Amino acid sequence: MNEELVCMADIQNKIYEAGLFRPEEKVVLATKGCVLLEYFTGKTYSYRMVDLNTLKAKRLFSRQKPLTQEGYQRAIEKMLTRAPEPESTARSDGRKRSRELLAYIFSDILPKHGMVLRDNQLSLSMSMLDALWESKLALCEAEVGTGKTHAYILAAIVYRLFQGSMRPTVISTSTIALQKALTEEYIPQISGILLEHRIINRPLTYAVRKGKSHYACDDRVRNYLSSIRHNNRPEDSGLLAALTALSTGACPIDLDGLELTDYVKGRICVSHCHFHCDLSAVCRYRDFLRRTQTMAYDFQIANHNLVLADILSQKGGRNRLLPQSGILIFDEAHKLLDAARQMYGMAFENTELEQLVSSAYRVVGMVSNRKEAALLCGELLRLNGLLFETIRHEAGAHYDKSCQAFDFTPVSIRILNTLAATLNGLSVCFYHPKAGGAQKRLLNRIEQEQAKLMLLKDNTESICWLERTGVSACRLCTLPKALDFLLYEDIWNQGTPCVLTSGTLSIGGDFSHFMHQTGIDLLEQHRLLMTSKASPFDYENHALLYLPEDMPFPDTKNSAYMAAVLEQLTELIRQSHGHTLVLFTSYRMMEIVYQELSKPQAVDYPLFCMSKGRLDTITAFRKSGNGVLLASDSAGEGIDLAGDILSSLIVVRLPFPTPDPVSEYERTLHDDFYSYLSESIIPSMLIKLRQWIGRGIRRETDTCVFSILDSRAAGRYKKDILAALPDMPVTDRIDDVGRFILEKKSDAYFQ
Repeated sequence: MNEELVCMADIQNKIYEAGLFRPEEKVVLATKGCVLLEYFTGKTYSYRMVDLNTLKAKRLFSRQKPLTQEGYQRAIEKMLTRAPEPESTARSDGRKRSRELLAYIFSDILPKHGMVLRDNQLSLSMSMLDALWESKLALCEAEVGTGKTHAYILAAIVYRLFQGSMRPTVISTSTIALQKALTEEYIPQISGILLEHRIINRPLTYAVRKGKSHYACDDRVRNYLSSIRHNNRPEDSGLLAALTALSTGACPIDLDGLELTDYVKGRICVSHCHFHCDLSAVCRYRDFLRRTQTMAYDFQIANHNLVLADILSQKGGRNRLLPQSGILIFDEAHKLLDAARQMYGMAFENTELEQLVSSAYRVVGMVSNRKEAALLCGELLRLNGLLFETIRHEAGAHYDKSCQAFDFTPVSIRILNTLAATLNGLSVCFYHPKAGGAQKRLLNRIEQEQAKLMLLKDNTESICWLERTGVSACRLCTLPKALDFLLYEDIWNQGTPCVLTSGTLSIGGDFSHFMHQTGIDLLEQHRLLMTSKASPFDYENHALLYLPEDMPFPDTKNSAYMAAVLEQLTELIRQSHGHTLVLFTSYRMMEIVYQELSKPQAVDYPLFCMSKGRLDTITAFRKSGNGVLLASDSAGEGIDLAGDILSSLIVVRLPFPTPDPVSEYERTLHDDFYSYLSESIIPSMLIKLRQWIGRGIRRETDTCVFSILDSRAAGRYKKDILAALPDMPVTDRIDDVGRFILEKKSDAYFQ
């Protein structure tokens, strides 16, 4: 070791305090402001360097054996060549001027266009800008009313102005509604304002990116139009007009903007896109993809699933779905984990091989060894049926009516291996160097099924379960156990500046639960920026929390509990004169309550029940003026019911996560149930509850009563709930609800 080094203990303390050490990692070398860290993975020795001035870490190399003295000298040379240069004066000046411009936009320009300066919003946007300059991952919680959308759009624009990057900013969302708001309201509004004040010299541009099923396929539109035109039915006139407009190019190919049924959209959307298609040269979908893959747009607006699909496509050596981004922003980031579980997971339907065999029979005449191919198809069907029959028999604990845990046994593994070998044999039968379009498509499908079978065979690092999707339909599902590490490797550790924002990422400013679930906690502390901004709304004067203390423990099989819920709901609806949203964790309970409240004289206000995906019910509720809407989690997030239409929000039961194979696996990672409860279950419930409560007050003038009819809210978890929710008056007297409504509402409310 060099004598120029400072005390090794001081170095270790500095690195430890910066959160750079990984478990079992140690300092093995230090020189000229840099240190070398060594970590044994169990198979290889991994080496990283840390610059003591900037406290930034870089991976150097891995090797089978630890470094020798000669290796240390080469490591020193490598560290010195990779040590970052001090921030240039120009970059430092650019960063300073970008902060000044951002402050000027918020404090001087936006108020001229009706947007009042909000200190929390400016502070939030500044934090985002700082994270971009420092290439950090920013966790930015912004409660309702903070103005996070303007904050991240302006931070991204200003950063790109000074940084000079041509790469687009990718904004990832979880809802089409937010995508529409970004493209129809936020970006055009900001573009116009900045152009007017000469901050930018051209309008901001954007491209909206969705999955294939959201776009019309010209070929499929033409074929479907031809098929229904011959029916000559008067009721098809509107559909014919819409399809004709699509086929002639009179309307865009984005199906979300067209009033078509899901069935029709399924018949005309892009399902599989092939270069040998007759319309490929003039295909509007392909032209759209070519344009959006360029650097011509300032923003690429996508959803979480597509962004993750792009990451997985690159990881698998396939073509990118999105252009390389300069900034990655995840809005509605609390939904990112759900999307990751969908994209990193795998589902193998019991009907997939049946459909593949059906396609194989249609082209079996094109191959020379058709007899062998036919025999293999029959064997494939037999083995597929045997596999699912065996797994259904072997499956273990039920998590709900449609989900069962299972582990592969030697019997099911043997069947799986034979099935994979048979599928491989079928692939050989249909392979030909000059295979036509139908054969190529079949071979592609066989390859996809082979990849799924490989994942099922290599299941030791996966969580596995069986889902029943119909009377006889079911599927095998798997999810990597190390999903958090995969997200860390694939996204967070790639060096692209990331901003994750939502109204609910933390519990009282503590992001540890969200970070642990998504693998962000694997990042060194100095690469993170965390900020939480409270809602500017006046909950102290505009809200009331009602927690009845005499409710029975929630149990739908207990008639006394159900009677107490109905009594409370009926009285709360009467006290608030309708204007109520009731949120349930169970569809079954929601249906029972709906039947009871639908009886004569139960409630005197329009009653609505929102089934799965029926957003038209929300529209009807809005139009009613004083209705009562019974809904599940789908109405607990992402909807905006501003004004007096929603003045009473009732949570029937605390939204604890339902047990499933993933949560059961997570439970095994804890020492005991109580640590699992406190570190996983309760935080998940509180974050969901905060989302639900966020539906109540959407504007500065809104007033709302929040009621939680779960005995645990007034008992065991009361302290946790009060700490997680905005500060507001709390009562256990139902009469206070009526008094609050009378005091806060105008005469028009009661008419």
